[in-house]
Formats: sequence, structure tokens, C-alpha cells
Amino acid sequence: MTEERKKILVIAPHADDEVLGCGGYLIHEKARGAEIFLVIGTIGGTDKRQDYDTRMAEFASVCEALGARSEVLYKNMDAMMDTLPAFDITTKLDHIVDDFRPDEIFINYRSLHQDHIKLYECALASVRLREGYSPRLVALYEYPFATTQVGPIGGGYMYHDISDCIEGKVELFEKYATQIRQSPSPLNREGVLALARIRGVECGVDYAEKFYVQKMML
Repeated sequence: MTEERKKILVIAPHADDEVLGCGGYLIHEKARGAEIFLVIGTIGGTDKRQDYDTRMAEFASVCEALGARSEVLYKNMDAMMDTLPAFDITTKLDHIVDDFRPDEIFINYRSLHQDHIKLYECALASVRLREGYSPRLVALYEYPFATTQVGPIGGGYMYHDISDCIEGKVELFEKYATQIRQSPSPLNREGVLALARIRGVECGVDYAEKFYVQKMML
């Protein structure tokens, strides 16, 4: 009897958030044979660094590296997702969850970016209990601006050791060449390493990712 592949759904406001938040976890789960589905809120926008075709090519490269399915909810709405009706976003996510029925769902935490706030709220609405199905794990992943005050983040802590794939995570992020920023922004190699090192110190390994568990069934 063949064991069914684990299904993992990652919901991200922008193409790069999924790697920054749980890229190491996804690298490990790909190696274990998991089916990965990356859902991005929006790709493209008015900023010259958000050219739709360029950003889509970057995202496609990451999906190929992770062997992931993908879907983009909206085109050219970067920094404008707060103008979209919550009903429309949640309905799109509902269809994805109902069709894919993931075992694990990872959602961005709020941060102070309007797109992050909007998608966080809609994603949590979409993972409400529904008839005949319930994911075994729902967790929030971090954004690199983790030290920015966003208020208390609910849920227990869960750490994942990425010491053996930290370079792989950095390489995944660097596929998003248009999104790399100079220090003191954390959106660069040094920022990715620094946050992972801090989370590793917290849990006793070299490098780690931190999640905020909203629901877990063992």
C-alpha cells in the first residue's frame, strides 16, 4: 500500500514571502515527497521593481525548484490588495482549499504592510472549520521585518531546523533578484541568515524558521 503524499498549501501576499517565511521547511518537505501548492496574492504593480512578466518568471523559477503547483490570485495589485473586497479574496481561497484539501496550511502573519494584513485576514477566514474536512496544521510564518512591532501574534511557537539547507533557502530567495534590497533592509542574504540564526539560537540549533501554530492535530 502506497502512503499518500502530504499536501502543503502556502498562502503568500507576494512572490518571495513564501520563501522568506518557510523556504527551508519546503525544501525539506519536497525531499520527502510532499505535494506543494504556492498561492500568491498578487504579482506585479506600478513600482518598476514589480514588472509583472519579470516577477512571474522569478516565481516560476522558484516553483520549478520546489516542484510546486502555483496560482496567482490577482495581477498588478502590489500594495493595493487592501482595496479589494475581502469576500472576493476569501472566496478564491475557499475554492483552492476545498479543491486541494491540504494537510498543512501556512499563512503569512500580519506585518505592517497593507497586502500582508489583507491576505492574513482573508486566509484565516478561509481556513475556518468546514463540513467534511479539516487540515491537521495551520500555522503563521514570519516576514523578515519580524522585529517591527505588529502587536501580539497568537499561537504557540513551532521551530523547524534548517541548518542543513540554509544555503538552499538563500539561493531560493535570490531567484527573486528584483526583490533584493541593500542593508539595513533585511531583504538580502545577510538578513535571511541573521533572522534564521536568531531563531536557531532560540531553539538550540544553528539556523531555524519560526512558526506560530494556530491549530495542530496529532
